[in-house]
Amino acid sequence: MNVLEKTITVDVYRGVHGRVAAGLARIARQHAVRLCILHDDEEIDCSSVLDVLSMAFVSGAQVKFRIHGKGAAGAVAAVEKLLAQRGEP
Repeated sequence: MNVLEKTITVDVYRGVHGRVAAGLARIARQHAVRLCILHDDEEIDCSSVLDVLSMAFVSGAQVKFRIHGKGAAGAVAAVEKLLAQRGEP
């Protein structure tokens, strides 16, 4: 099984809000991977929108992801694209 780890900067203007958290869960489903956020020795599964929202990541935050599964490379690219959407200035 492929496992990738990557730290990605949140560039979304309002940080990780409901639409972004739901997007992370959707990426995990579409790529058939286990997509997790590593934070303070915890592994938060992105399939739980509420768990992701509880992290309260703001714009500029560095978020470390761990992706398990054959579609890991595609999932990383999708997460980078999602978190790079700046939106409002």
